[in-house]
Amino acid sequence: MPYQLQPNSLGSKEANPRQHRTCTVSAFDIDFYNGSKSELISEIVDSSQKAFSYIVTPNVSHVVQLERSEQLRRAYDKARYHLCDSKVLSKLLRMKRVQVKEVIPGSDLTGDLMDMADDKKWRVSVIGNNAQEMQEMGERYPNVEFFHHNPPMGFIDRPAEVEKCLEHVADNPAELVVLAVGCPRQEVLAQMIYDDGRSTGVGICVGASINFLSGKVRRAPLWMQRLSLEWLHRMLMEPRRLVKRYAMDAYRMVRIMYRHLR
Repeated sequence: MPYQLQPNSLGSKEANPRQHRTCTVSAFDIDFYNGSKSELISEIVDSSQKAFSYIVTPNVSHVVQLERSEQLRRAYDKARYHLCDSKVLSKLLRMKRVQVKEVIPGSDLTGDLMDMADDKKWRVSVIGNNAQEMQEMGERYPNVEFFHHNPPMGFIDRPAEVEKCLEHVADNPAELVVLAVGCPRQEVLAQMIYDDGRSTGVGICVGASINFLSGKVRRAPLWMQRLSLEWLHRMLMEPRRLVKRYAMDAYRMVRIMYRHLR
């Protein structure tokens, strides 16, 4: 059955999630979450049994894509929180005299949430990643009940495959829904789950975070993270895929900064 918007059957979804955001600062037409990670995790726990809401993690690449993608912009508009995921982006925010209380990388947040999920014996639904990675996650977090679905490449443009994702999340209620299929697909899918109205829990759009936690991909050493060089480590690990993309993002971001600073 092709994907169709469904009326909200849970009765408690906000008509406009932006009205319920607290502690935000605005830049690049994004309302950035301006609380601490510990405060955010507390809010996620409070929302874990409620109607589905989701969190996005903007970085420089997202800011660039938001300039060109109406689909991603709509997904961002319905997100509950936008976390500053990048120290590079936080420096650009400061150039605009905007400062977030804490940079919250999606990979760090995912690790903390998975540790908590293991302590609380949560159910966690994962969209993306392969069976081997999920086996590693099951061994690392033995108290978590995982529900896993890995859609095929190009799924977001195939209504039948999108419907399988929606059914998976609706049929396997979980406190946490991890969307790990890359930007903008994961954000667009999060919006579709939200609009579908059948699911509960908190969705987080986290890109490669499960790859790091499962051990498939080695994350940048701490000294590179502290120096805001995690992007360089990833580029050196996957040069054929990332060098051109990062160069184009940097070029476009310079133009965006120039326009905003004017």
